[in-house]
Amino acid sequence: MSQTPPTPPSVPPAPGYGAPVPPGDGYGNGYGNATPPYGAQPGGSYSPVQEPRYNVLAIVSFVSAFFLSLVAVITGHMALGQIKRTAEKGRGLAIAGLVLGYAGIVGGIITIIALVVMAIAGIGLFATIATNYDSDDYSYTSDPFSSTAVPDSLGGDLTFEAGNDLDATTVAQFADPFIIDSEWTVASPDDGNGNWSYLDPSGLCTVSFHQGGLGDTVPVTAGDDRATTTSFLAVVLDTDDSTIAGKATDSTISYNFEDAGLVDTLLMQGTDADGSNWKLAGRAFGELGSGLYVDVTCKSGGDLESVYDTVTTKAAITVF
Repeated sequence: MSQTPPTPPSVPPAPGYGAPVPPGDGYGNGYGNATPPYGAQPGGSYSPVQEPRYNVLAIVSFVSAFFLSLVAVITGHMALGQIKRTAEKGRGLAIAGLVLGYAGIVGGIITIIALVVMAIAGIGLFATIATNYDSDDYSYTSDPFSSTAVPDSLGGDLTFEAGNDLDATTVAQFADPFIIDSEWTVASPDDGNGNWSYLDPSGLCTVSFHQGGLGDTVPVTAGDDRATTTSFLAVVLDTDDSTIAGKATDSTISYNFEDAGLVDTLLMQGTDADGSNWKLAGRAFGELGSGLYVDVTCKSGGDLESVYDTVTTKAAITVF
């Protein structure tokens, strides 16, 4: 009795003879249509995810708040400005530094006032006791409590002449409070060259800031910040020194923070062809080789005077 031979099992075709070979790991390009694992790159490599770094000034503000309140306030405002423009970490540290810094300043002022009151009270007590002494037995040639001078206010003024006394290693910058003011809108972020701008709450006025080195285009008059500022504004407004000297008026911007002191500046103002009114105040520091200016330009209906006063009062120039 004959038997039919069994059918041999089928063998899959070898690669190259009709059977498709999946590329890479079988999904195409390493993963085919599947989504690569987190962090994976084509070919199977991995790229580490970069975490935002902490802003250095935010750390300085927080640490210095326990020792130097004024430094904490200045660096805290600057840190918030940088963080908003660079998306660095550290906003909480900067705010904490500001809160502690302002608290330290207020506490210091209260302490000074208390000490002065105690000194005055002590002088009165001493005088009362002295009147009861017998002049035949006691005599005094001087009053050890005669000096009741109060320390100078924080900051002081930075006049054109005082610019000659600045340390050449320090830096002049704006302390920008509008970064944390929700009513002010960023019109253009920092371009990396020290230029940025805002729209005021009315939306009719643009406030532009600049800070940076004088470079080779601005001649520095040694020992004369007024003359150097004149040359600086001439370059900014694309005119000559004589025009600035003939039209500029003396003005001021807050120094370090509001009500602490004043920085001497030169002010130019005018009207553009479209009817917009503007004011531009600037200051150059010959010792530091740097210059700063703020330009307030308002369309018709904008309150130029009010916005300019707000900016020059709140946006202080700091040197540290």
